[in-house]
Amino acid sequence: MKKNNQFASPFSAWSGHRLFHVVAGTLIGAMVVTTQASAMLPTPEQAVDSSVAVQTNANQGSSAQAVNSKITASLISVDANGEEILVPVNANTRLQSGNVLEYQGYFTNTNADRVRKMTVTMSIPDEVELMRTVAPEFPYGSVDGNNFARMPLRTRVDNQLQDVDMKYYKAVRWDMEGVGLNDTVAVKYRARVK
Repeated sequence: MKKNNQFASPFSAWSGHRLFHVVAGTLIGAMVVTTQASAMLPTPEQAVDSSVAVQTNANQGSSAQAVNSKITASLISVDANGEEILVPVNANTRLQSGNVLEYQGYFTNTNADRVRKMTVTMSIPDEVELMRTVAPEFPYGSVDGNNFARMPLRTRVDNQLQDVDMKYYKAVRWDMEGVGLNDTVAVKYRARVK
C-alpha cells in the first residue's frame, strides 16, 4: 500500500488561494499603518504583487491609504560549494518534512505622506514551525495570533520561567518607524516544514 505524502504536492489543497492574503488598516490621526499577511504553504505563484487599500478612520470623514506589497516564499538549498541559496517556490517544488522555507514580505508606503509607524504582521502556517531566523531582529511573537509580546516569548512552567518552543508560534509582528513616501520595508522569517 502506497503511503500518501501530503508534502509531495502541497498545492492541490490550496488551489485558488494566493500565497498570502494581505489585509491592512490604519489610524490616520497618528499616521499609523497596520499591515497583515496571512501565510499558507506556498502556492505555485512564487510572488504576490498587490496594491492594498488601507481603510482609515478620521474625524473628518473617511479616506484611504495604500500599501503596495510583495510576498515571496523560497526553499533554502545548498549549492555545490556549500553556500546557502534561495530557490523560489513554484508548481514543481516538492516539499518534504524538514525542508526550510524563507517567507519574505516587502511593503511600500504609497501614501502622499511619510508614515510615522507601520506595523507588519505575518502569520505562520500550521504546516510549518518558526525557526529563530527572523529579520529585522527583536520582533513581537504570538502563540494565538492576537496577543503579542517581544520575542523570545517566555512562560512559567513548574514555577520556572522558560522560553516558549518556536513550534507554538502563530504570528510574528514588526513595528517599522518613519517609513517615507515610496520607501519599502522588508521583513522575513524562516520556517521548517513539519
